[in-house]
Amino acid sequence: TPVAGLLLATGHGTLGWTMAAGTGRVIADIVSGKAPDIDITGLNMARYG
Repeated sequence: TPVAGLLLATGHGTLGWTMAAGTGRVIADIVSGKAPDIDITGLNMARYG
């Protein structure tokens, strides 16, 4: 996001509960300064143009 330090974990739709554990893991890795164990390259907002 344009706001430094702001992380958004949205867009799960009907899979919210299913995706929550993976999302939490990714956010925890990012906040801790580690590279996420889960590949997130296709999840960047820039993909929408």
